[in-house]
Order: sequence, then C-alpha cells, then structure tokens
Amino acid sequence: MSNFSKLDESAFLLSVLKDGEDAFAGIEVDKLATELPEDIELTEYQYYVQKVGFYLVNTISWCTQLDLAINLLSNFDYSKKDASRADHLIYNIENYLIRIKSVHDRVLQLVNVVFHLCINEASVNHGVIVSNYKVQHRPEILKSVKAISKYLNGHEQTRHTLIHRHSLIDKDLKKIELFYLNNFEHIENEDQVKAYKYVRTEHLKRFLSDKKSEFNKINTALYKLIDTLFISLNLEYERQKKIVG
Repeated sequence: MSNFSKLDESAFLLSVLKDGEDAFAGIEVDKLATELPEDIELTEYQYYVQKVGFYLVNTISWCTQLDLAINLLSNFDYSKKDASRADHLIYNIENYLIRIKSVHDRVLQLVNVVFHLCINEASVNHGVIVSNYKVQHRPEILKSVKAISKYLNGHEQTRHTLIHRHSLIDKDLKKIELFYLNNFEHIENEDQVKAYKYVRTEHLKRFLSDKKSEFNKINTALYKLIDTLFISLNLEYERQKKIVG
C-alpha cells in the first residue's frame, strides 16, 4: 500500500463520509457535481459536514497524487515521439516539487472548515490559521500544522523558482537531458551507439532509483505528519458537530 492511500482508511474520513450519507439521506444530489444545487437549503449541520467532507477528500486526493507522481517517473511511452525521455522526467519531477508544497495550503483550508472558522478560502494562510484563537486553544492541532509547515518549508524556494523564475537546475538531470539530445546520426559505428545507449540507460536507472527513494522518504515522513493531524482534527470535528448540530 502506498503512503497516502492509508489515509483512505482513517477514522476521520470514515466518520465524515458516514455523517455525509446520514445528513443528506433522502436529498437528490448528483454525486459527480462539483457544487451543490443553489435551490437546496442546507441546515448549519449539513453545510458543516459537506464543507469538511469536500476539503478532506481534496486534501487526501492531493496527497495521493504525490505517491502517483513517483510511479509516473517511470511510465514513459517510448512509442510517443512528441517528448523525449528527459522531457518526461523533468516534467514529472518539477510537477512533484510544485505539488508537495501545496499540501500545506490544503491542510490550512481543512483546518479552517473543521474549526468552522468561516474564513473565506482566498484569505486562508498560515498566519491567519495559527494565530486564530480557537486553533491556539487546541495545542495538538497547532503543533501538527506548524510541523507540516516546517517540514515543507525546505521545498518552498524550489517551488517558487519553478513557478516564477526558471526550470529545475540539477547536474544529473541535465546530464540525462544532454544524453537524450543525441540522435546518433553522426555515429556510424553500431558498437559505439550500443555503448552510448548502455551508459545512458545505466545513468537513467541510477538517477530514477535515487530520485524515487528520495521522494518516497519525503512522502513517508509527510504521511506521518498528516496522519497525526487527522487524529487530532477528528476529535475537533466531533466537538464542532455537537455545536453546529
């Protein structure tokens, strides 16, 4: 089982899903719809359960994609000619690095709805959440949110560079990119071509093995932090249900 797929079995998610089924029993809602119909008037409890469910599922889905991103490093289709092996690799590594820091954003949105703070999602940020009176009076949750933020801060500059400045600069990755620029037209000796391809393949294998190991360690550590947060949030969710219900 991959790291984040374990979150699908968390008590928090199972509780929220069960509450959602009960809260909306008898109400015709398209399960594939991204928003509830405007003509449905929700009770405060229904609104609360729906919002928590929405952001919880989105948070888990976003995390699960980080595990998928590792698998995508190796799924290059050599029959496709619109991108090189290096292009595919660079794209998926950069995609992973951009996505991982965004886990923090998803966590903050989830904390906002679990505490029923009703802060507009566009205004939700780390400072707003950790300085909130209600959150500060739940030290175990505050500690978890800060721990996730601290862990992910190491990827903040990389993400900022990728989005706002330039592509990833990595010596080994650059070497792979140069390896795959060679179309062998200038090499007539077949043994030389085979030798070149062998060296290229071995370098790629080593790079992939190291990168997958690196990303797996990151995901494992992040999963543990998220799981710890979910345990505390589940308790807060149960408290808030009684207030809004």
